[in-house]
Amino acid sequence: MRVLRPLRSVALAVLIVLLVGGLGVYLALRASLPRLEGNITAQVSAPASIERDAEGTPVLRATTRADLAFATGFAHAQDRYFQMDLMRRAAAGEMAELLGAAVLDTDRKLRVHGFRRVAREVIAAATPSDRALLEAYAAGANFALAEASAKPWEYLLLGEQPAAWQPEDSVLVAFSMYLNLNDSSGSDELARLQLYEALPPTMFAFLAPLGTEWDAPIAGGTIRSATIPSADIFDLRTGAARSAALSAPRTDGVMEEKTFFGSNSWAVAGSHTVDKGALLANDMHLGLRLPHVWYRARMIVEAEGNARRDLVGVTLPGLPALIVGSNGQVAWGFTNSYGDWTDLIIVERDPKDASRYLTPEGSEPFEVRQEILNVKDGDPEKLTVMTTRWGPIVREDAANRPLALAWTAHHAQATNFRMLDLETADNVEAALSAANRAGVPVQNFLAVDASGRIGWSLMGQVPVRGKYDSTMPYLWNTPGAGWVGWRKPEEYPRIVDPTAGRLWTANARTIDVESWLSFMGDGMYDNGARAAQIRDDLLALDSANARDMANIQLDDRALFLIRWRDLLLELLNEDAVKGRPLRAEARKYLEDWSARAAAEDVGYRLVRAMRLQIRKDVFESLTAVARVKFPETKFAPSAQFEGPLWQLVTRRPVHMLDPRHANWEEELLASVDAAIQGLLEECGTLGQCTWGAQNTLAMRHPLSQAVPFIGRWLDMPAQPLAGDSFMPRVQGPAFGASQRLVVSPGREAEGYFQMPGGPVDHPLSPFYGAGHEAWAHGEPRPLLPGEPRHILKLLPGAAARQ
Repeated sequence: MRVLRPLRSVALAVLIVLLVGGLGVYLALRASLPRLEGNITAQVSAPASIERDAEGTPVLRATTRADLAFATGFAHAQDRYFQMDLMRRAAAGEMAELLGAAVLDTDRKLRVHGFRRVAREVIAAATPSDRALLEAYAAGANFALAEASAKPWEYLLLGEQPAAWQPEDSVLVAFSMYLNLNDSSGSDELARLQLYEALPPTMFAFLAPLGTEWDAPIAGGTIRSATIPSADIFDLRTGAARSAALSAPRTDGVMEEKTFFGSNSWAVAGSHTVDKGALLANDMHLGLRLPHVWYRARMIVEAEGNARRDLVGVTLPGLPALIVGSNGQVAWGFTNSYGDWTDLIIVERDPKDASRYLTPEGSEPFEVRQEILNVKDGDPEKLTVMTTRWGPIVREDAANRPLALAWTAHHAQATNFRMLDLETADNVEAALSAANRAGVPVQNFLAVDASGRIGWSLMGQVPVRGKYDSTMPYLWNTPGAGWVGWRKPEEYPRIVDPTAGRLWTANARTIDVESWLSFMGDGMYDNGARAAQIRDDLLALDSANARDMANIQLDDRALFLIRWRDLLLELLNEDAVKGRPLRAEARKYLEDWSARAAAEDVGYRLVRAMRLQIRKDVFESLTAVARVKFPETKFAPSAQFEGPLWQLVTRRPVHMLDPRHANWEEELLASVDAAIQGLLEECGTLGQCTWGAQNTLAMRHPLSQAVPFIGRWLDMPAQPLAGDSFMPRVQGPAFGASQRLVVSPGREAEGYFQMPGGPVDHPLSPFYGAGHEAWAHGEPRPLLPGEPRHILKLLPGAAARQ
C-alpha cells in the first residue's frame, strides 16, 4: 500500500496537468472564435454591418461597393482564413512553408507555373476600380486578423503566424480553381499520344470516339461510335496483339470512371414555369473537404441607381465577388466546359547548344529561373525551372525530349475581374456579354432574367489555335502550330431563348461537334448520360416550379446502368449459375435492385462493380500493346469508351476477344466473378455490400489527418449517401455537389439552397456544420438567410479611407 500511494499521487498530478493543459488549449481555442456582435471602428467610409442568422449565414451590408468588399474580406477572414491561406499557397507552390516537408513535392510541381508572378501581372493590368476593390478586400481580411483576440485556431495548433493578405493573393485563389478544373500536368495528352502510337489509327479512333449514343447537347445531334474495326486491322487472337494481351500485367484494383470536376446547371424559361418566372438550378461538383470551398452570403450595397447591389448565392473565400447566384434581375450558374485549355508541346533542343531550343524563327535560349521553396522546420530548397516562350518544361517524353505546357492560366490576359460586371447585369444579354469578357477557367454559363428569358454561352478567355491536333503533344516550332491570339467576345457561341424553353449543361458537349471542336477543342468532356437524364427530366415538366428543380437535383435513378443490368441477367442464366452459389446469389440481388443509386441497395453496387470490371478487362486486353510499349504510363478509357464497349459486349466479335478466353461468355463471366470476389474481400458477404457501404461520406479537415484523435470533432459524419456519377445526383465519398441552388431572379424568397460542411471552420462555433445534414439528406432550405441573431457593426473612424 505504501508503494501505491506515491503512484496515486503521481497519477493525480499527471491528471491535474492534463486537465489544466486541456483547459488551456480549450481557452486558447475559445479565444480564437470570431466576434459576432458589437461595434468596431474600422476602415470604412460609412457604417457597414455583418448580420448572421441562426445558422451563421451572413448578410453583409454597406453603402459603397468598396466598403462591401472590406466587409466581405473581414467576414471571410473571420470564418475561413486558413482556407484562404491554403488556396493561395497551393496555387503559388508555397504550402511547405506552413505545413512542412510532407507537401514539398506538391510545391515543386506547382511552383513551376509561376502563378505568383502571373498574379502580379493580372493586378497590374486591372482597372483602378478593380484594384480598389481588391485592396479594400485585403484590408478587411487583415483587419479581421488584427482585431481578433487570438489568431485562427489552425495556426495555434501549427505554431505559426498567419501571413497578411495581399491583393495578388486573391488572384492566386482564382488560380487554385484553374488547378482544380484543368489538367496542369499534360499527362492525359501524353497517354493519348502513346496509345495512338501503339495502335492502328482506325483502332485508336474506335476506342476514343468524340461521343456516344448518350450525347445530349443543347444544339446538334449525337455521335454514333465507329463500327468495330475488322480483323485485318486489329486481331487480338494473333500476332503482337495476342502476345501483349497474354503477357502484359493487369492493373490491380478497380478502374473507376474519371472524376469530372464540374457541375450540373439548367434553366427553364418563364413560358414553361408555374409563375412565369425563369428558373435556374446549379450544383457545382467538386472535392468535398473542410473548410468547405464555398461561402454562402447575401451582399447588399444600400445606395441608389447603378451603385445599388442585392446579391445572394455563394462566394469564394479570397475573392470579393459573388460566384454563383442572383442579383435580383439576373441569376447565373455554370459548369466546367472541358474544352482544351492546355497543350503539351514537344520542345526540340538546338543540336548545337543544349541550352537553347528551336522555334519557328530559329534558336532561342531557355529561360531559367531559380525558385526558393521554404520549408517549415527544414532547410530551404532551390528549384530550377526551365521555361520556353510557350510555357514551362513540366516533363519529358519517352525519347527524353522536354515537354512544355501551354496553359491559358499562364497568361495574364486570361484572368480578370469582369465577373464583377454580373452584379449589375439586368438581362440575359448583359449577363452573357459579361461572361464572354470574364477571365476565369472557361465554363458553360447559364443565365436567366426577371422577364423569364434564358441563355447559354461560355465564360472565360479562349485561345485561337493553329491547325494541329491539340489533343496530343505537338511540335510548335513548325509553321501553323501554337496559339495565335484570343477569341473576341462577339465570336462566342450563344443560345438565347431556345424553342424548347430549356437549357442544360453537365460537363459534356453542349453544341454541335464541329462548332465545339473548332472553337474550344476536345478537353475530354464527359459522357452525355447525366446531361440526357437532366434534359429528359426537364422536358417531362409542362409547367415547372422551384421544387421540381430541387427534385431533379436529387434524381438518383440509374438509367445509364439499366441495359447493363439486363445484360448481366442474361449472362447469369440457368447454366451460368448452376453449381455456382455466389453467381446465383448475385443474380438474386440484380433481380431485386431498385434501379437507383440508393444507399441501401446491394443490386446497384453489383451492377456498377460488374460493369467497371468488364470495362477494365476489355480495355486492358485491347490496349495491351500500349502497356507493353510504355510500361510506366497508366492508360485509362475515355468517358466516351462506353460506346465502343457496348458494341463489343453485345456484338462479341471473335477477333476482339481476349486470347485468355475461348468465347465472349467466358470472358464476361470471368469479369463478373472477379467483381464478386472483389466485393467479398471488401464486405465479407454480398448482403453487406450495399452501395452506401462504399459511398460513405469522407469529408475531412486536413488537420484531422495530421493530429491524432481530433477527427471526431472536425470531420463531418461518415454517412452512407445516395447518388453516383451517371445521374443528376452526383455523389462520391469525397466528391459531389458542393452546393445546390435553385432561384428565380426577383423571387429569391422562393429559392432553395443546400451546402455541406457549414459556413465556418471553427469547431467550437455554434455554426460549425450548420446546414450539413439538410444537404446530406437532400432537404431544400430557403435561399435567403433567416432573421439576424447577431449583428456586428463596422463604424468609420480616424483611419477611414478617403
